[in-house]
Amino acid sequence: MNVDDHIFLWNQASVRLHDVRHIVMRAGEQLRSYQLPASAFLFSVRGSGLIRLDGNVHAIKNCYMAHAGKGTYVDIEEIKDELEYYLILYKAHLPLPCRQELQRLLEKTQPFHIQYGFTPMHQANVFVAISRMQQAWNQNGNLDKLRAKALLYQLVCELMAQMQSQGIGVTVPNLVAQAVRYIEEHYAETFTLDDLSTLLNCSSRSLQRTFKAQLAVGPIDYLIQVRIQKAQELLRQTNLGLKEVAESVGYTDSYYFSRIFKKYTGFSPSAYKVNPLTSEIRRQSPLLLSRYSIAGQKLWKYNDHIENENQNQNHSHTRDGGAVPMYKSTKAMLALNLMLSLTVLLGACSGGGTNTSNSGSAATGASNQVATQSNTTQSSANQEVKKSETRTIKHMKGELTLDFKPVRIAVLDTQYADQMIALGELPVGSVITTGDGTKFPEYLMDKLKDVHVLGTKDEPNSEAVVAMEPDLIICTEFQDKIYDNLSKIAPTIMFNRNEDWRETLITFGKILEKEQEAEQIVKDYQEKTNKLKAELATKLKGESVALIRPRDNAIRLHTVEHRTAAILYSDLGLTPPKPAMDKSDTATMISLEVLPEVNADHLFVVTDKANQALTDEYKNSSIWKGLKAAKENKVYEVNTTVWIAYYGPIAINNIVDEIAEALL
Repeated sequence: MNVDDHIFLWNQASVRLHDVRHIVMRAGEQLRSYQLPASAFLFSVRGSGLIRLDGNVHAIKNCYMAHAGKGTYVDIEEIKDELEYYLILYKAHLPLPCRQELQRLLEKTQPFHIQYGFTPMHQANVFVAISRMQQAWNQNGNLDKLRAKALLYQLVCELMAQMQSQGIGVTVPNLVAQAVRYIEEHYAETFTLDDLSTLLNCSSRSLQRTFKAQLAVGPIDYLIQVRIQKAQELLRQTNLGLKEVAESVGYTDSYYFSRIFKKYTGFSPSAYKVNPLTSEIRRQSPLLLSRYSIAGQKLWKYNDHIENENQNQNHSHTRDGGAVPMYKSTKAMLALNLMLSLTVLLGACSGGGTNTSNSGSAATGASNQVATQSNTTQSSANQEVKKSETRTIKHMKGELTLDFKPVRIAVLDTQYADQMIALGELPVGSVITTGDGTKFPEYLMDKLKDVHVLGTKDEPNSEAVVAMEPDLIICTEFQDKIYDNLSKIAPTIMFNRNEDWRETLITFGKILEKEQEAEQIVKDYQEKTNKLKAELATKLKGESVALIRPRDNAIRLHTVEHRTAAILYSDLGLTPPKPAMDKSDTATMISLEVLPEVNADHLFVVTDKANQALTDEYKNSSIWKGLKAAKENKVYEVNTTVWIAYYGPIAINNIVDEIAEALL
């Protein structure tokens, strides 16, 4: 990292001193798996030992300075004499609003989360600043706290100068390694993706994408696999009952545990316990095939090289009173993975269509094709796939030639269920939004009550996709990492998620042989919005309308480039406030304090369970109550699922109706 960038971002940041601790450890003592609650400086003043920051080893001797970010695991060991050190905890962020280039630089360099360690050249300057900081922090007065904060800045200035002169290198923390370690140490506890991302000081989306990019599965899927693997060991090596095993690995409902265990292994817990060797010769169920073909061997190997030093602590008692390691990867497991992957490749011959791609990937094969499906009957649904006029569907990965009408379509983005229903068809399975919990939204529930849930768009359930025996899969760039594996299950089309819904609908009409119906829906919408546009122009006379979404302790202001905001500003001709006219991005993040500068006459506020508390907090503030729209009772709460997630003709028409009801 460029130290100049580091210094620049410290100049821009808002910093809060969290705590200053003075600690003395005796010879032989150890600190194990302490997870930093905030970013931290650790400065040793006396003694020696080893410190590990997420497994990265630093040898401490007398005056040594180390830095790490929130969520980092700290281990201290091999203390020969007393080790005396200071731990300075702080939190820093860029105040909103901030320029996008600043935000990008922050994400790239991570100055408050990077790891480094070095022996300062001018140790006395560092020690004086820290000791004075600790003295001031221990006083009760506000002036003392301010003095301590000022001394933190003095310390940072001194460190930056010395790092610059000494050419100190830094290490960007491995977010996935931190998440994996937390999962493997806390698998028996209840936590969500949001909990994990909060702990690691990152967004849920960022953690999901980074984790999946490295391990090919999401954090929650990884957690489930760790639990199942641990349950297998308990069943093999202890006399614990089903309920005890379930509770030991984080499941309070033993019935649910039995179902998920069978789903992942192919056997019930009781059958596995009677003959645990079945783990190596388990039947080739669709769920199991998908698990190992898509996740691959990468997942199971990851445990072998992350924090091996912790394995001695993680044991389970055996029947004879001995101990066994918590995680173990066997040759039989690797061989099984290979066998299952080959089976999936062979099974791809039941696909339906010719998928021509420019990528030359293994999924499409040397001839860039997936074999054409014959006119067979889908045994699980007794639905016949009939030959029809050949048509070519262009998509992000190339072209797909169809000579039949697909009847079992799995959709991996929420908007496509809406598209299909609008054309009088149903998907065999669909993902849902994270905010919907375990079901589809109310406005589609009556239509989708018998449709299988396939996970979320961020973390689709690959086993469920295989189990549906689809003859076509439709995904977006969100599933780019697993596209090749999806193509092994069935012919797969990848759409641009933010493509105009009208264009997507026309393509669906082509796929489903309902092009006229699709064109009629688009025509009806145009007539509807043209009429409403004229009525709104007469009523509002240029009054401005803003679309906002409170989240992440800030407010997302959607611009004219956002696909939902386009309904307001493009389709209905409403006037955006000046800050929303920025065409460089689909949204900009602002703070509550800046919201009055938006100065909108009408305010549509997108809410759901995840952000309702924050929205209510903002609405109860004096700043919000002072807004022009709030004073004139022109604030309208709308649902995230309908307005953001389900970007299809039914949802779009519902949005238009809500706009008309609010503004006319």
